[in-house]
Amino acid sequence: MAIYNAIMAFTNWMWTFPILALLIGGGLVITVACDFVQIKHFGYMLKATFGDAAHSKSEEGISSWSAMVATLANTIGTGNIIGVGSAIALGGPGAVFWMWVTALIGSSTAFVEATLAQIYKEKDPVYGGYRGGPAYYMHRFIQEKRGGKKKRYVGISVLFAISGLICWCGISQVISNSVTSAFHNAFSVPPLYTTIVLVALAAVIIFRKTATVKVLDVLVPVMAGCYFLITVILICMNFSALPGVFSRIFEEAFGIRQAVAGGLGTVVMNGVKRGLFSNEAGSGSAPCAAAAAESDQPVKLGLTQAL
Repeated sequence: MAIYNAIMAFTNWMWTFPILALLIGGGLVITVACDFVQIKHFGYMLKATFGDAAHSKSEEGISSWSAMVATLANTIGTGNIIGVGSAIALGGPGAVFWMWVTALIGSSTAFVEATLAQIYKEKDPVYGGYRGGPAYYMHRFIQEKRGGKKKRYVGISVLFAISGLICWCGISQVISNSVTSAFHNAFSVPPLYTTIVLVALAAVIIFRKTATVKVLDVLVPVMAGCYFLITVILICMNFSALPGVFSRIFEEAFGIRQAVAGGLGTVVMNGVKRGLFSNEAGSGSAPCAAAAAESDQPVKLGLTQAL
């Protein structure tokens, strides 16, 4: 019990100042170092995504478009519905503003993550195609810093891989729980039946990677289009409430009342934490999808992921 309490205390502390410093501070450093790529090169992002990537083909890996689709599949829905809902429930409307800030700054982080993943990707001997991500380029960085001598294991890469596995198992549980709860509440489908279907889908994902990507290529654009259309319809239906909505978001994001009550930190932290859950920039999972893609220029894929 003491060990559990110590782990929980450390986890809660990590999700306060350290995560804020790493996500926002690190993102700002990258933004300046990359000359505000998400603002200055927004037009190139659109071209790389809807021009080059949308028509890209792949002989060995997956296409740039498929890599972006795989990332969107993991964020639209769970990240943007549960993430935003949780942020508002726990931090109030002001948390939405800090989600925007996290997304804008995180765009440059996503750009660097995906570009590095492309540069240092390796052939995948198990599935074919390519594999990579933060563990791979951290391994190469440490290896080069130590004179280029090949090393089988690098401590920080192994730690990232293990931590990522634990983290993504937890996220998968959140997603699975949300799906089973939704089907049970909306259609009275027993959780056991939904679980069996999810396990079967997981088996397909593990053993037939390209089949999953092909399905996502069809489903995700439809899902994203419906999500966007429904959002626009809801905004139009409640258009008269928009001034009040924006006013409350900005008031509570910098509110004196929250600062005096000691709640400003809660607003900021929930916005940042749920922002990470919503856009994944900095979590290290999106670069793994980016590494699997085949692209003639790593920067193009970086721009696609940044958008």
